[in-house]
Amino acid sequence: MVVKDTSLFVINKYTGPHTCVNPCLNRDHHQLDSQLVSTHIKALIQAQFTLSTAAIQASVMEKWGYQISYKKALDGKHKTIRQLFGDFFQSYTELPRLFLGIEQANPGCAVVWKTCETNMPNTEIFQRVFWSFKPSIEGFQHCRPVMSIDGTHLYGKYKGKLLIAMGCDGNNQLFPLAFAITEGENTDSWGWFLACIRNQVTQRAGICVISDRHPGIMAAMVDPHLGWATPFAYHRICMCHFASNFMTRFKDKILKNLVCRAALASTERKFKKHMNTIGRINSEALQWLEAVPFQLWALSHDGGRRYGLMTTNISEVFNSVLKGARSLPVTALVQLTFFRLNSYFVGRREVGANRLASSEQFTPYIDAQIQGRVVKAGSMEIVLYDHVKGLFHVKSRSGRTHCVNLHEKTCTCVKTLIYGFPCSHIISACQHRCVDFRLFVEGYYTTKSYYDTWAPLFHPIFNEDEWPLYDGTMIVPPESMRRFGSGRPKSTRLHNEMDVREGKTLITCGLCKQLGHNRRSCKNRNQVQ
Repeated sequence: MVVKDTSLFVINKYTGPHTCVNPCLNRDHHQLDSQLVSTHIKALIQAQFTLSTAAIQASVMEKWGYQISYKKALDGKHKTIRQLFGDFFQSYTELPRLFLGIEQANPGCAVVWKTCETNMPNTEIFQRVFWSFKPSIEGFQHCRPVMSIDGTHLYGKYKGKLLIAMGCDGNNQLFPLAFAITEGENTDSWGWFLACIRNQVTQRAGICVISDRHPGIMAAMVDPHLGWATPFAYHRICMCHFASNFMTRFKDKILKNLVCRAALASTERKFKKHMNTIGRINSEALQWLEAVPFQLWALSHDGGRRYGLMTTNISEVFNSVLKGARSLPVTALVQLTFFRLNSYFVGRREVGANRLASSEQFTPYIDAQIQGRVVKAGSMEIVLYDHVKGLFHVKSRSGRTHCVNLHEKTCTCVKTLIYGFPCSHIISACQHRCVDFRLFVEGYYTTKSYYDTWAPLFHPIFNEDEWPLYDGTMIVPPESMRRFGSGRPKSTRLHNEMDVREGKTLITCGLCKQLGHNRRSCKNRNQVQ
């Protein structure tokens, strides 16, 4: 039909195939709501609660052939989480009874609460909770005296921070020690967390604590009332965070690499060499480094406190393990820490038992390290100076010489002091004198200590109707920690240069084929079309 007074016409009816329909239209279906999506993905979430929203969209597309929106997929996921793990608000009120259930089956667990009073009768507002399981408390006695602490965000309906303390066993594996949910990272919360560890978990003296340079941690570690000031403990800084702070200030990759080399240098001679190079390039950068005590970040000035652990990677690794759980209700998060720790203890206890049965003296990590150093020691030249003290002059293939004193168990390369097992120079001297170099390995690295670390048992939690009744005040989450708005929570992580990948490939626009943007932000869209 022709439109009046125009040269245009209107098609009222067409019986042939429609070839001009926008393929992006009608991709969804009004009956395919979030409740149906929730029912569909329930089994998937049970198997993998970290299932991404994109994976949910793909699963719905595969089953029904409809492309649902991101919001609908996310709403369906939230409904499934509430069905499987409970309500976010209710989880705070149920958390005290959950801890009673855990302590019922595993006596000796440490739980510390901090709440605020409210005007409502028989009700208190949640502020913090600390917990550590009995097997972790017992096993840490056999670990090296090193502890890494870190904090990470919670992404559920309520904000907060998860604080974590990790040890390190004789096989150089992480050892989960203690956890806390707090309102945030500040001086008071970090001091409270460290005080709970000192009072409830371990009173060992001389523990080395590795962390970033958060002001709350820095203040807590020098507070004499918390029990972590020197000489009761020693504070050290993560090399990666320290180099990142340096990079943020000076924005020079060459200087950053030199800082890392200086931090990793095992001797003061190498340390001074790298520091002098930094000073020649940028004197202000040298002054910035010298303002931070060297023992906090440089291995050559550490005195063997950190056992060669230069970063907080053991905490970061466990943070990544809990990444999906940090968006769940707090009861589910606590239960996940319980079951994940049990899996660690079961697997590594079996490894330790098998190595004890086969009469292996040291852990696999030490066996590999010693084997490499034995090979290296075979090519060294030895000169004996005092057979009573075991004083040797050892020359390596590179031509550098070191003095070894077997009586004092020292070497001028200081690697034995740093790592707790013999360097290649001491091994070479021991072989020359027919001395067993295994005597120079610290007891933390033995198979017996490794087995004792993971020997304590977790016991199954009883059914919920068998848990002890909680007769305390009702604990509710603070309204100030509640997230408002729908959709995925905005990331609150502060990104820095550590999040930038080296050599990352730039994105290419699918329309104009130019680098640095995508088709959605393409400024040449109209010209291309």
